[in-house]
Amino acid sequence: MAFLPIIGGLFGGAAGGTGSALGAIGSVVSGVGTIAAGVAQNNAAKFEAAQMDQKAKEEVAASQRDALAKRREGAILNSRAQALAAASGGGAGTDAPTIVKLMGQTAGEADYNAQTAMYGGYSRAAGLRDSAKARRASGKASLLGSVIGGFGDMAGGLSKSGVFG
Repeated sequence: MAFLPIIGGLFGGAAGGTGSALGAIGSVVSGVGTIAAGVAQNNAAKFEAAQMDQKAKEEVAASQRDALAKRREGAILNSRAQALAAASGGGAGTDAPTIVKLMGQTAGEADYNAQTAMYGGYSRAAGLRDSAKARRASGKASLLGSVIGGFGDMAGGLSKSGVFG
């Protein structure tokens, strides 16, 4: 335990002041630990937010693929309707107003379904981006709180140990 008088000397005390010196060191270590915990929480929050941002991009991409599929389905239905109308002998071109009307309705429904898929993707993406923003803010608040708490712990511990006089 020959190092205790040396540590005590660093804080202005002798061997008898070793307890207060160790208390001061403990306060500093505790404060640094509090700050490190805040840094870790902030880093974890940034990582989670980045994952949410990536998920938001994936939601938009998935909704775009869904929208394309909805439009393709509408085109296939219209093609089938036109083929059936032509095969029936009732006409399949612009001279057959009923089939034109049905195909227009089908195209409109396909477009509506595509727009609905896009809206859903954009809505989910916006929610994820909002969550990511909130998670980043929470991480910053944790970091700030830990820095303030850590320095407060250090100052309080150093003051109690008599380092400041």
